[in-house]
Amino acid sequence: MTGDPLHQGSAPDTLWTVTNTAEALPGVLTPLAWTFWNEPCELGMRMAFHRLGVLPRSAVRFGATPDERFSAAFCGRYAANVEALRSMADAMPGTSANAMEEQLLGRVRPGVVNRPKRGRYAIVAVALPRAARALPKQLARLRTDTDAWWRLSVAELATADADRAQLLLREAADRFSAVMDPHSVSTMLCQALYEQVGKLAEKAGRPELTGDVVTGGDVEEARVVADLWEVAHGAQPMDWFLERHGYHGPNEGQVSSRSWREDPGPLLTQLDALRSMSVDDAPMALARRRDGVRAASLAALLDALPASRRPSARLVLRLAARYVPLREVGKATFLQCIDVGRAAARRLGDLLAADGTLARSDDVQLLTVAELTGGLPADVRALVDERVEQRRVHLGRRLPDSWVGEPEPLPVDVDAVAVDGDHLAGLGVSPGVYEGVARVVRDPGDASLEPGEVLVCETTDPSWASLMFIAGALVIDIGGAVSHGAIVARELGVPCVVGLHHATGWLATGDLVRVDGTAGTVTRTKQAVVR
Repeated sequence: MTGDPLHQGSAPDTLWTVTNTAEALPGVLTPLAWTFWNEPCELGMRMAFHRLGVLPRSAVRFGATPDERFSAAFCGRYAANVEALRSMADAMPGTSANAMEEQLLGRVRPGVVNRPKRGRYAIVAVALPRAARALPKQLARLRTDTDAWWRLSVAELATADADRAQLLLREAADRFSAVMDPHSVSTMLCQALYEQVGKLAEKAGRPELTGDVVTGGDVEEARVVADLWEVAHGAQPMDWFLERHGYHGPNEGQVSSRSWREDPGPLLTQLDALRSMSVDDAPMALARRRDGVRAASLAALLDALPASRRPSARLVLRLAARYVPLREVGKATFLQCIDVGRAAARRLGDLLAADGTLARSDDVQLLTVAELTGGLPADVRALVDERVEQRRVHLGRRLPDSWVGEPEPLPVDVDAVAVDGDHLAGLGVSPGVYEGVARVVRDPGDASLEPGEVLVCETTDPSWASLMFIAGALVIDIGGAVSHGAIVARELGVPCVVGLHHATGWLATGDLVRVDGTAGTVTRTKQAVVR
C-alpha cells in the first residue's frame, strides 16, 4: 500500500513540538485533514516570510523532506519544526532563535545559541513595514471575497457532480494557502506587538495592565457571541445565525468535523445558559464596560511612563489595537475555506458510496486531497481498511510536548507529567482573579456550562466563544499570549491562564478553583466530593 500519510519521519537532530499546533488541529488527524493543511499551510507561511523579507522568493516551495518544512505529522498529530522556525527568527531583527524557542516551548535547551543572519536585516527593515501597511486592507478584501464564495459554494455542493466537487476541493485548498500568507504575517505582528506592550508595561512598573490595554477592535468572536445572544433572546432566528456563522463548529480546523450549518445541535445546548443571563450581562453591555476598562488602563500606563517615552508608547499601543484583532480575521477566513473543503469532501463521499467505490461515505476522510482530486488508487477499499488500522493505533498513543528526531509515543492514558499538590502555574494572559466551580469540558458540543463556572479545557477555537462568554474564568492547557483563547478572553474581560498542559487531567468538574489571570496561577482550594 502507500504507507502512513500521518507519520512522516524525522532526521535525528530535528526538534519538534505539538505545544502550539494542537490549538489549530488537536487530536489525531485524518489523512484528508492533514493533506488539506500540510502543503497549503507550508506554502502560505513561506510566502509570508518572503513578504517580510526573511526568505528569498526561491525559498517559497514545498520542501522535499519534513525536516525542510515548518511542520509534519507524527503518530497522527500535527507538529511544528522548531529548527526551521528558529532559522526564520535568526533572520529577523528584534528577535532571535532562542526567543522563538522559548515562545514555542516555554524554555530554551541548554547550550543552543543564536546564529543571526544579519544579511537579511536590511531587507526585513524595508519589507516588514510595507507588508504591515498592506495587511489590514488585504485581509478585509480576502474576508469579504471568501465570505461570498463560501455562501455560494456550500449551497452548490449540496447537488454538485463529482467533477465540480473535486474542483471546489482543490479551490478550497488553494484559497486556504492564499489566506495563510497574510494570516501568518498578522500572527507574527500580533506576537511582536504584544511583546512590545508588555515591555512598556514592565518599564512603567505596571505589568498587570498589559492584558487590559491589548484589547479593542472588531474581534470576530465578539460578533459570534452577540449574534447568538440575539437568537437566545428571540430577536433573530437560528437560520439567520447559521447564514452568518455556520462555518464554525466543534474541532473546526478538521475537514472531517461537522460545522454548525450541518449540525446546529451543539449551539442549542448553549442557548439556555445565555437566556438565564441578565440584560446587564449582554455582549453590548460587556463591550461598553471593556471599553471603559481599556481607556482607564491606557491612561494609567501612559501616566506611569516618563513624558519623553509617551509618544512612542502611544504609537505602539495604537498599532497593537489595530493589528492584534486581525489574527482572528485571518482565522475566520481560512475556516470558511476549510468549510468549503469539508462540504466538497462530504459530497464526494456521498457520490463514491452511492456508486459502490467506498463502503461508507465517511471513508472519504481516510483519503488524501491528491487521491480525491487526482485519481483514486486502484484498490481503494483495501487502502481505507489499512488506514482504519493505522488510525486505531494512533488513537491509542500520545506524544510528548516536544522531542528530537523520532518521537517515543506513550500510551494515551499515561500523563507525561504528574501534577502534585493543589497549585499549577502557566501563563497569565487576561488579568483578574476569580474563584469558582470548575467545569472540565472536552467537547463544546457536549458542554453544559453554567454561568460563572470556570471553564477548563485543552484548547479553544471560535466554536467555544459562547462558552467563554458564559464562563467566570478560563483555564486552558494549550496556548500562548496571542493564542485564540487569550485574545478572546481579554476581549470578554475574563481572567485566563493558558499553557498549563495538564489542567484537564488534574482538575475535575466540581473542584473549587482560584484563577489568577495576572500571576498565571491556578489553585485548587477544595476538591469535588466525587472525582
